[in-house]
Amino acid sequence: MVLGISSFSSFQFNLFNRQNVQRTTLELQRVSEEVSTGKKADIYADLGPRAASVMKLHGREANTQTFMTSNEVLASKLDAMLASVDAARTQVQSVLESALVNATRNGNGAEVLQMQARAALESLVSTMNTSYNGENLFSGLESNKTSLTRWPETSADTGRSPQSVVEEIFGTGPTDPASAQAIADQLETVFNSQDADASRNFQGTFYQGSPERDASGAETKQISAWVNTGQEVVYGVRANDQSFRDAYKGLAMLAVTDVSQMDEAAYSTWMSEGGRQPVGVARGYVGYLGADRVQPADRREDPNAADRSIAGAADANLELRKC
Repeated sequence: MVLGISSFSSFQFNLFNRQNVQRTTLELQRVSEEVSTGKKADIYADLGPRAASVMKLHGREANTQTFMTSNEVLASKLDAMLASVDAARTQVQSVLESALVNATRNGNGAEVLQMQARAALESLVSTMNTSYNGENLFSGLESNKTSLTRWPETSADTGRSPQSVVEEIFGTGPTDPASAQAIADQLETVFNSQDADASRNFQGTFYQGSPERDASGAETKQISAWVNTGQEVVYGVRANDQSFRDAYKGLAMLAVTDVSQMDEAAYSTWMSEGGRQPVGVARGYVGYLGADRVQPADRREDPNAADRSIAGAADANLELRKC
């Protein structure tokens, strides 16, 4: 009987050995990595069908980290805005106290009201022009623009200054209660941006940020931010909000003239209008300093909603670490 012996070349034998050594080396490297890190080298291959769930967890963790970072920035921004609003309230308050003392009769301190009002007006404008990371905090969506124009400066949009507009309307001043009321009403029209002469309106000459209403009369959008999946905070506070407009108007009425020299018959009416504005402002600032102004709607309805979301994200992060 003849036995057939198949030949096996040395080349094939060496090739087989090299491939075997390569596989063994890679396997050793993989095992070494898993031992040193305590994790599987290829999570998805090891999990098989469960890999899709892990990918979702990775996505949730990435979203959570992104929200945490952005929320820290937002919190700092809100702190700056609230500090500015509180500072504005303090600035108006000092003038309000003097105005109330002299509301019906020219008494002690009336002669310095004009100086106090101008100083407070400069401080108010400076405060409302606060910026954070290059964004003007009180200009709304048009945060690249300065919010308010300083009292004596000319607006680039209209070529008018707030001081020139108010002085034009004030003229030689009121001579009786009726004329004092008429001037105050005209200023109200200006600060509501409804004057026939657009160059005299608050929007444009006094304020350059995003308008309160669009051309159709609909309210414009405020600045908002997503603080978590499905949670949006509308936190925009603009320098053309009613409280700030009232503050500017009240201070402007006191800054445009020395009320101690005003006709006695017109004095009480003028002071009533000028002093009434800061009173409304003081009340309006309470809303801005309240928590509801910067809380998302679902957070107000369920105070624990965000906490549960954070807890869920922490659980997801723990599951990833187990992998």
